[in-house]
Amino acid sequence: MPRPLQLKKLTFDEVVRYFVEERPDVPQVHHGALLTRQGLSYGFPCLQVFVDRDNKPCLQPSGEPYGRFMVARELDGELRGMFGGRELIIFE
Repeated sequence: MPRPLQLKKLTFDEVVRYFVEERPDVPQVHHGALLTRQGLSYGFPCLQVFVDRDNKPCLQPSGEPYGRFMVARELDGELRGMFGGRELIIFE
């Protein structure tokens, strides 16, 4: 598994940019999801993936999901507000 991308701060704008600019050209991709675990001392591990209509991760031919894994030291206020104590945001 590749090492996670290390970020000082993950922003809402960066998440949206990734979903727009890095969207794979495969028919099963319908929207995106951002998952995190909150309250960890080292930051926020974040999995940003492209999912199908049933919210299941879309997989590359290698079996890996389309997306990226990051560890952000902090989340911007907009993302923190969207999470609101939850661990999943769906981007349509």
